[in-house]
Amino acid sequence: MFNLMGFEEKVWGNFLYIIPSVDILNMKCVKLVQGKPGTGLNVSSDPIKVAKMWEEKGAKILHVVDLDAAIYDSKKSRKIVREILRKVNIPVEVGGGIRSVEEAVSLVEDGASWVILGTKAIENPDFVGRVVEKTDSKNVIVALDSRKKVVLRGWKTETEISPFDFAKRFEAYNIASILFTDVEVEGTLKGVNLENVSRLVNSTSIPITYSGGISSIQDILKLLNVGLRGVVVGRALYDGCFSLEEAMEAVRGAERKG
Repeated sequence: MFNLMGFEEKVWGNFLYIIPSVDILNMKCVKLVQGKPGTGLNVSSDPIKVAKMWEEKGAKILHVVDLDAAIYDSKKSRKIVREILRKVNIPVEVGGGIRSVEEAVSLVEDGASWVILGTKAIENPDFVGRVVEKTDSKNVIVALDSRKKVVLRGWKTETEISPFDFAKRFEAYNIASILFTDVEVEGTLKGVNLENVSRLVNSTSIPITYSGGISSIQDILKLLNVGLRGVVVGRALYDGCFSLEEAMEAVRGAERKG
C-alpha cells in the first residue's frame, strides 16, 4: 500500500487535487451519465491500462469505482480493481459495493489508500466505525451521492436524507473525506452547482471531495475557492475538454497567486 505519511499533509492542506476517475462496468472502463447504464462513454476495454495512463500523466491520486458491485452487487470486476492496486504506484481511492467490514479491510490490505463507503454507511453509520476500527480513520471516505436528497445502491434508490444534515454524523470517526457527488450533473458536462458544494463544506469539519458536472478548467478554479480536498474528474478528461496536465498547472498557478 502507498505510504500516506507526509502525503496526507498536502492532501489536507491548502491544496486541490485533480483526481481522474476510472469507472469499471462489465470489466471495461466507462463514463456514465447520471450513473445510468447504457449512457455515456465506453472509454476502454482495459481499465488497468487507463489507470496506468493517468499515473504516467502525473495524477497524484486515482479514483476507481466498481460499478458492477455498486449497481448489480456483482464482484466480477473486483479482480480488475485489485490488479490496478498492484500495478499503480500512486494512492488509489476505491469505491463501489463495499458493504462489509471484511471487504473494506481486504481492499486496504491489497493496496487501497482509501475505501469509499456508500450505501452501507448511509443505512448504518455505525458501519463506518467498525471499518475504522479494523483499518484506520485515514483510510475511510464516505460517499454522499445526491439528487437534492441522498441516493443509494448505485444511485437507483431515492431517500429523504439531506447530505448537508447527514455529513455531521461522521465527524466523530475522523474520516479522511466525504465524497460528494452531484448526481444531477454527473457525466453531463453541465458545470457545477457551487451553492451545493459550498453549503456542504460549511456544514462539516470533514474535508470534502467533489464530483459531478465539471466541464472546464474554469469550473475547477471556481471549486478551488470553496476549500475542497480534491475534485474527481472523468467525462471532461475523456472527452478532451482539457488535459490533466492543463488542469493541474491551472490550479498550481492559481495557488501561487493566491
